[in-house]
Amino acid sequence: MVRLSTNNDINGIISVWKEAFGDSENDIRFFLDEHFKPDNTVISECEGEVASVLFLLEGDMHIAGKDYSSYYLYAACTLKKFRGRGMMSDMLDFSKNIAYERNRHFIALKPAEESLYNYYSRFGYQSVFSKRKSFFKKTKTGTQTPEYDSDLIFSELRNNAYSQYDYFKWNKDSVDFAVKHHKYYGGEIFSNRNGYILCSFDDNVLYIKENTFSREVLSDVIDYVLTDKEAEVICGEFPFEADYDCVSTEIIKSGMLLPVSEEADVIIKTLNNAYLSLTLD
Repeated sequence: MVRLSTNNDINGIISVWKEAFGDSENDIRFFLDEHFKPDNTVISECEGEVASVLFLLEGDMHIAGKDYSSYYLYAACTLKKFRGRGMMSDMLDFSKNIAYERNRHFIALKPAEESLYNYYSRFGYQSVFSKRKSFFKKTKTGTQTPEYDSDLIFSELRNNAYSQYDYFKWNKDSVDFAVKHHKYYGGEIFSNRNGYILCSFDDNVLYIKENTFSREVLSDVIDYVLTDKEAEVICGEFPFEADYDCVSTEIIKSGMLLPVSEEADVIIKTLNNAYLSLTLD
């Protein structure tokens, strides 16, 4: 039976998530404490236990300067012993109906692996999101100092940076959580009133998860981030072509979008390389 969850389902949700993704209970509760809303959590119940779960996170699709209320479908998973019974299919249909009843226009998602693009396309999801994945060589040490400021409103920095694009627009609480989520898992953040970079270091590589600095200042910011770091290679994902010593660039798929309303059926045809970015993965 597919239904919306209640607070009594939390332990079952944790069990499904833990088996599917291998996260610890503390990690799962970190998300649930911040983001769990029973009315936005869909479960499938089988043989008296929670068998499958997905979350509908609130946001907007920003298209041609206008916001369309939407959901982002997150952490869809099923216990191994119940897989192959069509539960996720029923939950995706249920989620679409919920979105329609609540006057949402779209549901966005990011498939966990390439093969799932074909799976979700069977339910009407379209591959409209893409991003520019680039590799750079370290150049020099820049002079700009993006010091952290506790008064910064990261959602405003993000919206200022991406307003010229079609993109998935998270609200303030969601962006704040994404920043905390990034730091919780060992990521670093460099910011000032011009923007922020969410990044992490692994061996000799700097990975930039999200950048909201403009093309004009990005090089100086990256150079500052690399000050006193051994990283010689930078890997970043951007909506634009960065002005840096680029080694290679490729355009990759980064997510899918399901039109829910009649208006959305028309609007989605106008999308070209929409930007998704922050997805809490």
